[in-house]
Amino acid sequence: MSQEIRRLETAGQHGPPARLYRVAVWTQPKIQGFPLYGPWVYNQAGPFAGAPSEPRSEVVMSAQGYPHYQDELADLQREALKVIAISTGPASYIWLYVTVWWQHFHRDVPWPGAAGSYAGAGLVLLAAILGYALKGRRLALAAHLFVWGTLAGITIATLSVGVPGAAYLFILPVIFASVLLNRLPFLLVASVSTALALGSSLTRLQTAPAAVGPFANSAIFPVLVIAFVTIACWLSSRSLYTALAWVWTEYEHALHNEQAARDRQGELNRALKALGEATYRLERVNYMLALARDQAEDARRLKQQFAQTISHELRTPLNLIVGYAELMAEMPEHYGAPLPPAYTRDLSVVYRNASHLQDLVNDILDLARIEAAQMSILPEQTDPVQLVQQALDTVRHLVEARGLRLEAHIEDELPVLWLDPVRIRQVLFNLISNAVRFTERGGITVSAGREGQEVVFAVADTGVGIAEEDLARIFEEFQQAAAGAGHRHEGAGLGLAISRRFVELHGGRMWAESQVGQGSTFFFALPVERPPVLSLPQGGAVQGVVSSIGTAGPSEEPVLLAVTPSPAGAALLARHVHHCRTLVVTSLEEARSTARNLLPQLIVVDRKCEGCDDLYGPKLEALTQAWGLPHTPILTCVLPGEEPLRQKLAVDGYLVKPVSRQSVWDVLRRLGVDVDTVLVVDDDRDFVRLISRMLEDSPLRRYQVTHAYSGQQALARMRQQPPDLVLLDLMLPDLGGYEVAQRIRANPSWEHIPIVIISAQEEIDRREQTLAPITVAKADGLYPTELIRWVQSAVDMAVKPSQENPTPPTGPVS
Repeated sequence: MSQEIRRLETAGQHGPPARLYRVAVWTQPKIQGFPLYGPWVYNQAGPFAGAPSEPRSEVVMSAQGYPHYQDELADLQREALKVIAISTGPASYIWLYVTVWWQHFHRDVPWPGAAGSYAGAGLVLLAAILGYALKGRRLALAAHLFVWGTLAGITIATLSVGVPGAAYLFILPVIFASVLLNRLPFLLVASVSTALALGSSLTRLQTAPAAVGPFANSAIFPVLVIAFVTIACWLSSRSLYTALAWVWTEYEHALHNEQAARDRQGELNRALKALGEATYRLERVNYMLALARDQAEDARRLKQQFAQTISHELRTPLNLIVGYAELMAEMPEHYGAPLPPAYTRDLSVVYRNASHLQDLVNDILDLARIEAAQMSILPEQTDPVQLVQQALDTVRHLVEARGLRLEAHIEDELPVLWLDPVRIRQVLFNLISNAVRFTERGGITVSAGREGQEVVFAVADTGVGIAEEDLARIFEEFQQAAAGAGHRHEGAGLGLAISRRFVELHGGRMWAESQVGQGSTFFFALPVERPPVLSLPQGGAVQGVVSSIGTAGPSEEPVLLAVTPSPAGAALLARHVHHCRTLVVTSLEEARSTARNLLPQLIVVDRKCEGCDDLYGPKLEALTQAWGLPHTPILTCVLPGEEPLRQKLAVDGYLVKPVSRQSVWDVLRRLGVDVDTVLVVDDDRDFVRLISRMLEDSPLRRYQVTHAYSGQQALARMRQQPPDLVLLDLMLPDLGGYEVAQRIRANPSWEHIPIVIISAQEEIDRREQTLAPITVAKADGLYPTELIRWVQSAVDMAVKPSQENPTPPTGPVS
């Protein structure tokens, strides 16, 4: 294959002109009009000229100031013309000397051919001067003028001189044409030179005397010599141009590759720049995400702190306000004289609004704990019929006080459900309370029935109803439906939001149906089947229920598999173990099948599971081998149960703040008639006075109350006069309630005295400890790096104990 480039030059405003190369690939390779033969393998950038045939393909390339083959070839021809033109002057001088001056000096008479010699030499010299002068601007014209002028001068001189062998001078135009001209002009010059040489030889033979020599009288020999020279020049030019074309092809190919490489380099640089910009944007986004995550974490932490602040700073004074208002409103005789009716009415308003504020604070606390993933549920087998009856008994007086009827429609033989009765009872109470607030006439109907694999609970009222556009937002926080003109209802719009969260924590769903003016019906459905796996979210409690183990496939996030019968222990892991998905099963059989399906990163086995009390040593090693999980560590320990504080301190119960008068009386009623003297230990003097007032006004008896405001003072009171009952707060300024309880139980004289803890739920949770051994096993052993991480974690825990657990576990770790 051959190739040709036709160059189009456009003048640039700045710098060298921009060149556009149109590369045509031809079927017949030619250069300078000569056909070429050889191993042509390139299909682009072939810089050959000549008469082309039909092109097979065409490629357009652009370059800025790149040299072209024709330009380079023209430069070579220009340089050759320069050398030949310069050398023509001495050649003409030698010609005149040989043909004219030498004859003049060696003859007595003038030589008749002198004029022709002068004319021929002058014409050759003129052609050389013109060729040299025009080579820079019109190379082709200069080359033709020089070659044809030289041919004309030699012709004149040869015909004038008539010297034997002068015909051989016609070889010079042939040689010059092979160097400076293309094929057709070269062949034309060679033909003309041959014809002139033949004519010159014939003329000389007719006019000159016979010469001596084998070829002296032959006119054919100069023609043959010129023909051989022509062939030799053609072959040499062809070989030269072919080699030059090969070299130039390689050069063009290299240039093309260089340009392609530059283009690729440019594309790569642009891609790298774009990648750098994308990387920067990604890093920026990651940085912003990190900031947002930190802000979200700070917000979560602040929300948790806010919840704790509500628990410790707001609930305690509210409890005092509600407690004293309740005593003053319901037991005014305690103050020695009946209160005036106006005073009693005002006090009832204070009590009612304080109770409402206390309920609102409790709702906000529950919502904050849910959103902070710290709201634990303790599911157990529960009879839904009994659960509904308990809820109805709780709110019946509230409904009847509004002049409404309360009805129940419960199907017989409903299945036992696996749920947290406290939370679901709260859901029912919230729904019935909402119905009471929005119903002025008629009644409220509570129903429960089975539908497929769910038990559906419904609370229907005959109230004002809810507009369709409000149904979508009534389950959002701080949202209420429009009550209509002339209607104002209490509440902050948290009851439905919290109720829906509680139902969703059980794997259920909640929805509502309503028509304006005809009433509303709120539904929630709970699954019938006990979930074999309880899925707990990252850092949270039970979020949903997986209907079967097979549906919980492998997850990209780390998985913690907990094997425990204790919902409280499972909630403890889910609440405080972050950045993983916590799954809970209740037996080793379920754990084995679940582990094979989910491939957890860690398995925690509670030794309180059936058959796990001696799960350590060889038995634990055999278990790890049998399960076929060589890369999964198995940790065995004793997780806290439902009443860990009572088990560890041998306490007789605990009251969670806020404490109501009825809850205190229930504890006293359960402890029996042997209690006469009660020691109240709390650093809040107002709370101590409230509890004392509740004890003194108990319907059971009038108790003798002593008090202490610190741990040391409590122990001193115990030494002076041992009481029959100790009501003990955990948060004390000098000696914590935990230590006080331990010292009471350590004293043989006091170990029989009942102790009831009075504190917030968070304080009780923080005091839970496990004293059993902790064992870690792995089927394929621990790598040194893994061992170092385990040891480092143990060292960090020992050197820097958590502030939330000031007393570290004392059990051995094997």
